[in-house]
Amino acid sequence: MEPKLALALDVENQEEAFSILDQLGNEKIIIKIGYLLFIKEGSDLIKKIKKKGFEVFLDLKLHDIPNTVYNGVKSAVEIGADYLTIHTLGGKEMMEKAVEAKRGSDLKLLGVTVLTSHNEDYLKYLGTRYSLDQLTLKLAKTAVSLGVDGIVSSPFEVRRLKEEIKKEFICVTPGIRFSNSDDDQKRVATPEFAVKEGADILVIGRPIIKAENKKELIKEIHRILQNA
Repeated sequence: MEPKLALALDVENQEEAFSILDQLGNEKIIIKIGYLLFIKEGSDLIKKIKKKGFEVFLDLKLHDIPNTVYNGVKSAVEIGADYLTIHTLGGKEMMEKAVEAKRGSDLKLLGVTVLTSHNEDYLKYLGTRYSLDQLTLKLAKTAVSLGVDGIVSSPFEVRRLKEEIKKEFICVTPGIRFSNSDDDQKRVATPEFAVKEGADILVIGRPIIKAENKKELIKEIHRILQNA
């Protein structure tokens, strides 16, 4: 698939969200909604964004008992989400129920592996014998084998995932920056690097939200995605 851009719309309220969306015109991008907006504004926000012609990526990282996740996925289908994250650490039965819940719909399930805010300290916390790469690959292989449509990982795991997982899947990479930045993301990369590694959807938030001319920056990102 041709690489796509997802804007992480991490802003305080609906008014701020639509102020940004109105600046984007008819740019073909995915809008990623996380806890900050979804908990405040609810499902009506998703429907309004869909009406503006954008695909919606609902980033809730569902991780619960299988039946609860099943019901959550069903609800995401009903409100028209195009993408929904679940956490692969929830286990096989949970992922199987999530896949069952979206059957017959166009919803794409995305399995979160190891967050880009985590580093080797996280592995010590878990007490695991796996490296970051090994843990990501184990979780991703299991998820795709169960019917999860895509995997969320750092840009640095993409190439190996694409080489080792034989079944087709969508690779989503957060942690995209245009230069080194001092924030809570530990493993970040440029758009050019992510696309060359095989990323299918690049999630970019702060650089676009803070840009004076958001539409022009998005056009430039699209040029990068097409030419990388």
